Amino acid sequence: MKKILLSLILSFGILTNAQKTGVVIGATVAATAVTFLAANAAKKETAKQISQFRSKEYIINQIIGDAGNREIKFETESLASDDSGGLISVAFNCDEVNEKGLLLAFFGENRDSNGNLGNAYAFRYLPLDEAKSVLERLEKVREENSKYLSESSNVNNVYIQHKDIKFVFYRDFGNQIRVFWNGFEVIWEQTAFDRTKRRLNKWFKS
Repeated sequence: MKKILLSLILSFGILTNAQKTGVVIGATVAATAVTFLAANAAKKETAKQISQFRSKEYIINQIIGDAGNREIKFETESLASDDSGGLISVAFNCDEVNEKGLLLAFFGENRDSNGNLGNAYAFRYLPLDEAKSVLERLEKVREENSKYLSESSNVNNVYIQHKDIKFVFYRDFGNQIRVFWNGFEVIWEQTAFDRTKRRLNKWFKS
């Protein structure tokens, strides 16, 4: 009984602090943790925070890990961002831990543990070779099914999956990719997708 009471007190303390800072961490942890935003959070400023600052927090905590007494150098660059919600892509490289790849920030509506819908974000990391393979496959699927998709907008769809990420291709005033992952359902616009693929390849060649 004492342990249960202590757990409730700690949970209340964490929730109270989260409400003061404007974010609430979801029930899942580590690589699939979802951060819920304050209801009045401005999407444009939040997108900038995600791509430039929260991505670094994720990288040091979930990819690099404990630094100990070391000084660890790493590089990041925002490749493409959607201010209104969607997928934000960030390139990452750290020679000292032999990790490099693509960080996808899902930014949009999600449901918390109580079933309430709210704006949130979460990160999905793809090591470089895997990221390139996924992007190549997505581009190939889009090209090979272009005729089918253009025959009937918002009617014809193509569905593929990569591990825990699901993609649906369709046409709605242009090519669209709807992406489903960890409770998120976001749109990866063609311009943002093309920019991500092009800049990722260019960034790792330099």
